[in-house]
Amino acid sequence: MRGLMMRSLGTIVVASCAVCASAAQSEPADTVKMIEHPDRVVVTRLGNTTSVEAATADSLGMSVFNYDVNVDNRSGEDAGDSWDIDFPFFKIGDNGVEECCRRRSPGKLTRSMIGVGHLYIGQRFNYHDKGNVRNMYELGIRNLIGVKWSRGGYLPDFSIGLGVSLQRYSSQIGWVYGKEGSRLVMTPLDPGANSASSHLYVTTFQIPVMLTQPIGRRVQFMLGGVACFNSYAKATTTVEVGNVEYKSEYKGLQQRLLTADVVCALGIESIGVYASWSPVALFKSPYGPELKAWSIGVTIGF
Repeated sequence: MRGLMMRSLGTIVVASCAVCASAAQSEPADTVKMIEHPDRVVVTRLGNTTSVEAATADSLGMSVFNYDVNVDNRSGEDAGDSWDIDFPFFKIGDNGVEECCRRRSPGKLTRSMIGVGHLYIGQRFNYHDKGNVRNMYELGIRNLIGVKWSRGGYLPDFSIGLGVSLQRYSSQIGWVYGKEGSRLVMTPLDPGANSASSHLYVTTFQIPVMLTQPIGRRVQFMLGGVACFNSYAKATTTVEVGNVEYKSEYKGLQQRLLTADVVCALGIESIGVYASWSPVALFKSPYGPELKAWSIGVTIGF
């Protein structure tokens, strides 16, 4: 009987130990150690390792407890993987104060978001089969949002983004836009018309891939290419004959869906000038005037 009880007690002890061991494995390790009424505490730090030695005395003698704590000295935010948005019009420094064009020392490659940068407005100069189209204007934002990689200092930044632009092409005096089938054509104005206005509008989504090189503390030079997705084009013509106004609108034009620009800019802090070249024709012959162009203008928000 006694032997049976001892065996049962042994089984209970073994089972209890197994349950405790299982619970200890499933629970996270303690991060706080508590020692009541220590007689002596010694803290030693070597590099990133801090050692804590605590001694207590009781009726059984002196007991010594040792704990090592490893501390990672990196900050919680990895500077090489930052997704903070950098707005060119308002730069915030590490101390929470505004700063313009502060450059870090060259170092680790960092990544950050950029938003609402490179607003521009300029004049387009058409060439190569421009027909009876006048030189007109363009405006847009090269970077509604984008990503920038930099090593700081005076090394170049690399960026890629998403932007949008609008271009307007007006007809020469005495000519108006019209449509023949799927072709956009220029037709002479009716001699009996009092006045007329005729314009072609093209909306473009842009993907700029740019390198920006600092020159000194305040000057920056930018060079790159822009993929242009000409998503929407519309021509409007308004003619007044006598006291009657006639308005026509032409959609479904056969513009190229993809063209490319080469862009360079020079800026001081947040304002500068730019020049671009559009070597790819907007329309394929015979669907409209080819309208290759180059342009110059003002840009803000480097």
